[in-house]
Amino acid sequence: MGMNQHHTAKAFALSLLYLLSWGFGGGTHAQGIWGDPVDSGRVDTLEYLVILPFGLQVDTVAGGELPRRAQRLREIALAHLHGVELAAGQLAEAGVPVHVEVVDEVPDSLGNLQFSNLQIARADIVVGPLMRENVGVAAPKVDRFGREHVLLTEQPERYVERGGAVRQAMASEWAMAERLAEWVSAAHDTDRVMLVVTGGSDADLETHFEAKFNAAQRAKWTLEGDSLRFALIDTVTASSRSVGRLADHVTPYARNVIVSVAGRSSRSMWAALQTALQMNDSSDFVLFGHPELAEMPFVDGGLMSRWHATLPLFGQVQWGDSSLRVTLEKYRALTGSEPGKYARLAHDAVLDAGVRRHPHVKDWVQPLLTPLVWHQREEGGAWHNETWTLHRFNELEWARLDTLPAMAPFVPRLFWDPETEEVIPVPAEYRNLFPDTYAPDGSLRDSE
Repeated sequence: MGMNQHHTAKAFALSLLYLLSWGFGGGTHAQGIWGDPVDSGRVDTLEYLVILPFGLQVDTVAGGELPRRAQRLREIALAHLHGVELAAGQLAEAGVPVHVEVVDEVPDSLGNLQFSNLQIARADIVVGPLMRENVGVAAPKVDRFGREHVLLTEQPERYVERGGAVRQAMASEWAMAERLAEWVSAAHDTDRVMLVVTGGSDADLETHFEAKFNAAQRAKWTLEGDSLRFALIDTVTASSRSVGRLADHVTPYARNVIVSVAGRSSRSMWAALQTALQMNDSSDFVLFGHPELAEMPFVDGGLMSRWHATLPLFGQVQWGDSSLRVTLEKYRALTGSEPGKYARLAHDAVLDAGVRRHPHVKDWVQPLLTPLVWHQREEGGAWHNETWTLHRFNELEWARLDTLPAMAPFVPRLFWDPETEEVIPVPAEYRNLFPDTYAPDGSLRDSE
């Protein structure tokens, strides 16, 4: 790297390091590691250690730019940091002295960690790291000192299920699949429900959804014939790139409820699914999908509205809440932008940790999102965020399902052959839907 590029990178690193250690307390700015330490007499000072992937030791490539991955990680780290800063400021204004120490989770050029046991020991709450390999290194250190550990990214179970001091702030996809299964079973238990199974990276979610849906359906089997009325789910074998033989499972004589809990890794499947449903325009569809469907660029808004596309979403700002105005204005003044998904989660997770320790300030601070809902899957286990709300695509925007009118019931109809002008024969299993056309024994009634 040239001399000018070296000085530019160094200047950025120094300015960032200055930003990485600051404190708040009762409206007074506390000096961080660059000056006097936070007043040790403040026994109620809330100490956060925030570990984020800034990559300050990463060298630039030819041309003076960071490698693409390092640049993206730094952008994500800064977004999280802005959320942390906003939350710390809110807690301070509410009367909770806060000190935040931020360190780089990316090891230095020699592979050495850039956070120490002492820094963890001094903290009340450890937030991060974000990357799996660094969480694996930090987790035993955090456990050794018995500190609360807030995870902002989804991690393997072995890094999460380490006891009640762990908070998985990223909303649980496991809980998402359960929430979706419960809703579909409640709202569409007599419709034709099909689960598109990719068998890819989301295979566990697909299995979990199927088990939850079928259990809910079986619970309704109290009378003879209920197993036919409340049928188990129909699975469609697909892949991450195709929808398989989905068309063979669709019928124009019933409402077709299509479900897939496959996410970003199955983008090609979602594109194929959109095409398959669009081509089968004689059938009625309701679509339920993975939250990441909302961010896929090829999704057609008109089609999503026509199919009543419904997703469980987390991290939606309550833009209509007037009490958020001051908080949002502060964020805009801080960054010159609206809070993105990383900033929103970091803000609410840090704020939540502070409020749990100082519940008297609950009415004086304002989360950006719906208040976090925590659940322990087993007694003494880690706490998981299960804050999911269902949103339906309506009038070209995602709206909370509980604010929309109920969907009109499905009305079956006959189809006519344009050449013979006769009714196209209805499959035997659906002939009971047309008593004016078919006799109880399934035979076609004589036309008068």
